[in-house]
Amino acid sequence: MENAKIAVRYQSRGGNTKAVAEAIAKEIGVEAHPIEVPIAEPVDLLFVGGGVYMWDIDKSLKAYLQTLSPETAKTVAAFSTAGTMSGTGKIADIVRVRGITVCEKTLPIKVLLRNHASLGGKGYITLSEKHLQSIKGFVKRIVS
Repeated sequence: MENAKIAVRYQSRGGNTKAVAEAIAKEIGVEAHPIEVPIAEPVDLLFVGGGVYMWDIDKSLKAYLQTLSPETAKTVAAFSTAGTMSGTGKIADIVRVRGITVCEKTLPIKVLLRNHASLGGKGYITLSEKHLQSIKGFVKRIVS
């Protein structure tokens, strides 16, 4: 995807998904922004992710995904953070219905609520080397 316009958006309650989004953005050379920051111009590829809470993605992320169109983002690459389950399938299902191409490869990161703000943590995780390698591999597969 040489010369492609790429953006990263995330929904994060406790900071875990933000940490992953920032690592993805660093690999690409762009900034990660929360879903509240609009995409200024159409992008070829949108990395979008969120946390899984009580077996589902956050309602704010669902609402955001339902505003996307193929004119906004040609392709979506989904990522999520959770204790045990992935939210990438739910993200993919919503954007696919919107007529947007979804990358086959997704990135579910298991964090087991480490340092989650609602549990008295500092509000974000320090990504392990294993997490960082997974992120690098994911980004490389998607953008190549």
